[in-house]
This record gives sequence, C-alpha cells and structure tokens, in this order.
Amino acid sequence: MTFDIPHMIVTAIIIFFVVWLVQHTAMFEGMTRRKRSLVLFGILFVLLFILNLLWPYGAMA
Repeated sequence: MTFDIPHMIVTAIIIFFVVWLVQHTAMFEGMTRRKRSLVLFGILFVLLFILNLLWPYGAMA
C-alpha cells in the first residue's frame, strides 16, 4: 500500500476550507442542521471528485 502525502494534504485543506466556509457564511446560517449537512456533503463530493479526476490518488507514489 502506498501513501500519497501531498494528495492527503490537499484533500485535508479542501475539507477544512469547505467546512469553515459553510459554518461561517451567512448564506448557510438559516438552514437546518440536516440541510446544511447535505449541502456540505454535496460540495465536498464534487470538489474531491474533481480533485481525484485531475490528480488520482497514488499517482506520485
């Protein structure tokens, strides 16, 4: 099993910024917890899907 540390770091940065953005943006403030979680999941899914299309995990290992 190989580990692609730069890919892991970029993934963690994307997750951190998306979670921070959803928690600190007024646009998501009035949403219920369930709806905000679904929006968060959708945003993370799309961004991480794009990341893995452009930069497959293990490509540099």
